[in-house]
Amino acid sequence: MSDDQRPLGGDDLDDDDAIDASGDGGPIAAPDAAGDRQEHLPLVETLTVSEDPPEGSITAADIPEIVPDTTDLPPAELRAVIEALLFVAVRPLSIEKLQNCLPGSSAGYLHGFLTGLAERYDAENRGWELRRLAGGWQLLTRRVLHPWVRQLERKELPTKLTKGALETLAIVAYKQPITRGEIEDIRGVQCGPVLRQLMDLKLVLVTGRNEDLLGRPLLYATTDQFLGRFGLGAVTDLPKKHEFGA
Repeated sequence: MSDDQRPLGGDDLDDDDAIDASGDGGPIAAPDAAGDRQEHLPLVETLTVSEDPPEGSITAADIPEIVPDTTDLPPAELRAVIEALLFVAVRPLSIEKLQNCLPGSSAGYLHGFLTGLAERYDAENRGWELRRLAGGWQLLTRRVLHPWVRQLERKELPTKLTKGALETLAIVAYKQPITRGEIEDIRGVQCGPVLRQLMDLKLVLVTGRNEDLLGRPLLYATTDQFLGRFGLGAVTDLPKKHEFGA
């Protein structure tokens, strides 16, 4: 489980707020770069751009999309291509997405190739590792090197999730999809603010409504970001009850 959690905060939520919060919005605290661009506006405004391209010129629409054929690439070149794709991917890269980028490559071949690549990184004790997360593959810095990475970032470390937030998150993870009322029945306390906080952290989202219950309450489940944060490949990788001991 990662120690890098964001601070909690938020109010109670209703249905409309919950649906909005579950969307794929921007970063939690996106910087405002408007001030950085302001000083360049006069220069930009002095430029004039013709709406119509000059006669005989080539536009983007005239350039055909070229999908490179990777079926005959030597292993070393294929590794370089896959490493480049993994490096730029923001989220875990699925085999299906890799196949779209690597025409002619079978799922089995790519799975074996990635597994071998992960083992090679481990054997060479690289500064990064290749791990299976949330149904895909992702390059991550090694956990033992995080103290040095944080020195480079020089950012204040976020606080851990509170006990109440962790309890709520665990209930959602093991009982999903689940309604807010069902969560509150298990915990015995009101959970609206905590659910909002977990949704703001992109750990929980709304997946629909329970059509069998009065009022059609919202259903909550965990996200792919939850899997990545806790190092899980799928929800089925959660610890089983017998692993917790008596």
